[in-house]
Amino acid sequence: MTFETSPERRGPCSGYRVLDLSTMVSGPMGGQILADLGAEVIKVEALDGDALRGVSIPYRGMGSYFHHFNRSKRSIAIDLKSAEGSELVRRMSVECDALIENFRPGVAERLGLGYDDLKTVNPRLVYASVNGFGDDGPYKDRPAYDHVIQALTGFMPRQGTGEIPVAVKSPVVDKIAAMSSAMSILAALLSRGTDGEGQKVNVKMLDAWAAFILHEQLVNETYLAADAPKTPSADIYRAFATKDGHVLGLIFQDAQFRGMCKALGLIDLSSDPRFASPGVRIMNIGALNEQLAPHIAGMTTAEFLAAMEENGVPFAAVNDLQGFLADPQAKFNGSTFEFEDAKLGRMRGLNFFAIFQGTPLDLRHRAPMLGEHTDEILRQFKYSPSEVDRLRAAKVVR
Repeated sequence: MTFETSPERRGPCSGYRVLDLSTMVSGPMGGQILADLGAEVIKVEALDGDALRGVSIPYRGMGSYFHHFNRSKRSIAIDLKSAEGSELVRRMSVECDALIENFRPGVAERLGLGYDDLKTVNPRLVYASVNGFGDDGPYKDRPAYDHVIQALTGFMPRQGTGEIPVAVKSPVVDKIAAMSSAMSILAALLSRGTDGEGQKVNVKMLDAWAAFILHEQLVNETYLAADAPKTPSADIYRAFATKDGHVLGLIFQDAQFRGMCKALGLIDLSSDPRFASPGVRIMNIGALNEQLAPHIAGMTTAEFLAAMEENGVPFAAVNDLQGFLADPQAKFNGSTFEFEDAKLGRMRGLNFFAIFQGTPLDLRHRAPMLGEHTDEILRQFKYSPSEVDRLRAAKVVR
């Protein structure tokens, strides 16, 4: 039975129902994680749809970028600015376990869909609000995309060459906020299982990204006493050129360092006091890299990696996407998978990051077309055919 004809799901979160009012990435990816885990996730979109639908060129009505953050959901399109549209979501929320929104602070309240509005009709609801800076504070009304948070958080200079800071070229802040929201919703549902009470969870993109990325940056900002020692920074992420590509790895443990020296015929280097232990080796990583680089450059990638594997040194080829898709371990893991969709044909997706032996997941479901399940969802929430027709005629739903 396909997902299009039945909301029944498999996985450890099957039996839970989630309303996803969010757009773009920071909210929808969190909803997709819950959908991957088996929850029934209903994506509530505006009548013109989530803006993410238009980011990549659509194929047969579906943008691939939108698909990768919204698979396994159902879509209902509602005019949330109308009184009837707002009331429809309130009615749906009564029978839901969780709700995700990523409006700017105050917008949900103006729509009559804030936490205080919905907890009156469903005190067990876990309400996750994802926004840039929080519900209060000097920046609360500022719009916040991934780029803004990357700029603020202090990590970009470390990515650059010294003069020009460089952003991570992926919406990593949005993704971390989304994963944080999914984790927080699950924690709140666990708490609800104990006390029976729902609650509001506010995930702040600024704090989620800082908590994820700044551990290394804070090494010299941890102990605030005047006599606290300072640790020199070291760049341990240098990629080495080979004859036909690049490799990246870390020589940390002593046995790994000795193995590297043996593989490259640099026995004298193994007794150099600058590299005598993991700590000093990291502090002198630049000097070590300069010693290693010309020897690595004289080998093909395959030759170098074979020598590293023989000597227990952790390195890998720097793949492009096609290299990753063809990688034997990625293929063995099923890091990506293919499935057949009746409308869009053969498709490729990214697999979930955990295997559940007792409650296996089924991810072979594309993202929904805009309003694809509107009638089905309205019937599920006890709207009669005449009510559905009236809501469509009034352009409350699509």
